[in-house]
Amino acid sequence: MPIRPLNLETDMERIIALYRSCFAEPPWFERFDPRELEVEFREILSWVDAIFLVEIDQIGEIIGVAIGFHVCRKADVCELIPQGDRNSFYVAELFVDPTRRTHGVCKRLNEALLRIARKCGYSRVSVRTSVLQLAIQHLFVARLGCTIVARQEVTSTKWIDGVEQQVPDTRVLMTGAIPDYARCDREQEDKRLYQGCWRR
Repeated sequence: MPIRPLNLETDMERIIALYRSCFAEPPWFERFDPRELEVEFREILSWVDAIFLVEIDQIGEIIGVAIGFHVCRKADVCELIPQGDRNSFYVAELFVDPTRRTHGVCKRLNEALLRIARKCGYSRVSVRTSVLQLAIQHLFVARLGCTIVARQEVTSTKWIDGVEQQVPDTRVLMTGAIPDYARCDREQEDKRLYQGCWRR
């Protein structure tokens, strides 16, 4: 399905609704004011290093979003990761319509994000997530070869059973190399051409 940059004027309402629904689920249980989210997203879009992508389905509905930028825009992350990763590309948000999960949307969006980051000169990636968010850990550690380099103890405001609660949470920070997608593409093309050859 097509992946494209966010259209500020036509996409904002949908991505805010999608963000709110995704982060109302476990393990997050969070609530967000739509106006504050719009301000935050517009600020991110003003950054020269920000990449903001959406994936759309066959009828043009946004089903997933990926956002990233230079890691040191997140000072609390930057100070916890190794010195050599402090010029890395930070995957800030990956969220997918609950009805479209397990269909590869997150993987496709993340790859598109990292391909652009690589073309922009980044060679390293960093990401932070809850210790309970196993899907993201699997994507970055098992699939991309990242390493958990730090843990961060935080307290989050969560709404559980309709009651606002302050809940401790552990976040994991992962870093690793961004794949050389151009080389991988060349190798795949070479392999395809070789397999298509008739040899005597």
